[in-house]
Amino acid sequence: MKRIAICILVGSTLAGCASVRPTMSYVAPEVTANDAKVLAADAAEHLAQPLPPARTTIVLDPPASRQDDVMTPAMVEQLRATGYGVVEAPRNPGKDAPPVEGVPLRYLVSPLQAGVLMRLQYQGVEAARFYPRSTNGSLVEAAPFTVRQAGQQTAGVSQ
Repeated sequence: MKRIAICILVGSTLAGCASVRPTMSYVAPEVTANDAKVLAADAAEHLAQPLPPARTTIVLDPPASRQDDVMTPAMVEQLRATGYGVVEAPRNPGKDAPPVEGVPLRYLVSPLQAGVLMRLQYQGVEAARFYPRSTNGSLVEAAPFTVRQAGQQTAGVSQ
C-alpha cells in the first residue's frame, strides 16, 4: 500500500512539472549572433500568420540574464522590420505600473543534439521547431513548426 501511494505521489509530481511553463524567455549561451538572426527571421515569419503585423504589438519577455543574450536584439530588429510594434516587458513592475498592452511572447532557445530547438509561446500557443546544423555550422530549417494549443498538437501548421 505504501508503495502504491509513493508511485502515485511521484507520478503526480512529474505530471505537474511537465505542465509548468517557464516564467520568462531563455536563450542558451551557445546560441551565436548568426543563429539568432536565422531564428528571429523564422520566428517573425511564423508569427505573421496568427498575429498580423502592423496591427499587433508584441510584448517580449526577455531572459533574466541579458549579459550574453544575442536573441532579444535580433528578435526586436526582425519583428520591427516585419511590421510589429515591439516593447519589452518590465522585469519588476511596481504595483502602480500600468499594464503593457500587446501580445506577450516568450522564446526558449536551447541546443539539442547537433542543432538548436526554438519554442515560441504566445496566446496559449506553443510553436516549436528544430534547426539542425549544416556541414558549415549554420542553422537550417529541416521541419515545419509543431504547434500545440491548450491540449492539442498539430505538426506542420507553419513552414
